This record gives sequence, C-alpha cells and structure tokens, in this order.
Amino acid sequence: MEEMTETGKILLSVQEFSEITGLGEKSIRRLSHVQGFPAIRIGHRIMIHKQSAEDWLADCAAHQ
Repeated sequence: MEEMTETGKILLSVQEFSEITGLGEKSIRRLSHVQGFPAIRIGHRIMIHKQSAEDWLADCAAHQ
C-alpha cells in the first residue's frame, strides 16, 4: 500500500489540492475531466489522489 501524505490523507479535495499546488480550483476541476488525471468522483465531490496527481503533473511538465 502506498504511503500516506504528511497529513495522513491519500485523497484530497479540489480545495486542498489547490492549496498545495497553487493551481486554481477551476483549473483543477477542468483537469479532473482529462483522461488519465487521477481524480475520482464520490457523489458530487471530486477527490484527487495526491501522489498520482503530483506524478501526473510532473510528467506533463517534462513533456512540454
């Protein structure tokens, strides 16, 4: 099983992910619709797998 983050959370809300990445919440909501971005929907909430999302963003940046 993967390690938990410093806060003990594996999944983050859009607001929490926005705070740690500096990206706007609207941008993160748009990213959640991009194929391959590690977000899941739980009811109406979008939850983001922290480590996978950081890896995904780093990989995208490396290919720019």
